[in-house]
Amino acid sequence: MNKLITKIFVIIPVFLIISLIMPPAITGTPLQTIKGFVSRVFDGNNIIVKTRDRKTLKVCLYGTDAPELNKINRKTRRIIKPGQPFASEAKSFLSSMVFGKDVRLEVMEIEMDRHKRLVSIVWVGEKNVNLEMVKAGMAEAYVDYLEDQQFRHQFLEAEAEAKAKQRGIWSQGITYERPSDYRKMPNVRK
Repeated sequence: MNKLITKIFVIIPVFLIISLIMPPAITGTPLQTIKGFVSRVFDGNNIIVKTRDRKTLKVCLYGTDAPELNKINRKTRRIIKPGQPFASEAKSFLSSMVFGKDVRLEVMEIEMDRHKRLVSIVWVGEKNVNLEMVKAGMAEAYVDYLEDQQFRHQFLEAEAEAKAKQRGIWSQGITYERPSDYRKMPNVRK
């Protein structure tokens, strides 16, 4: 009996310590849940959400990378870097799912990313918008940042199906260029 009690007193504190030091994004639990409505869609994976307490949040869809739109010089309004195929379609598809709608954000990363965006899973009702973007071939699973194992599996499975059915970006075949590779290319004019 004493050995059992000793084991319990050792196992429970160890379990508690592990659960406290494990980052929630790795355990599949969001750090925070926020409700609001989408007031703007920037592109295929970036939106603006207005919360109930009137805060404006820049949000990046966790685990997705969508084609890039034209890059435009703000002063001259000239295109300095042409966009990728399916960039407009990805933006339209995302907009059709979220614009003007109530959403629930599951914030998956502790800090904002380098663009000061909350990296989140976006839900409309019970629909995982991020996953729907990948299923439709409007975004790829961004494996470089897809740390949550549950979502990683779902997103990679959805991407494989979209590729097999040549949906959206995957209809380009071997000419497809990952958005992360495209962003590394220099601008064409200034």
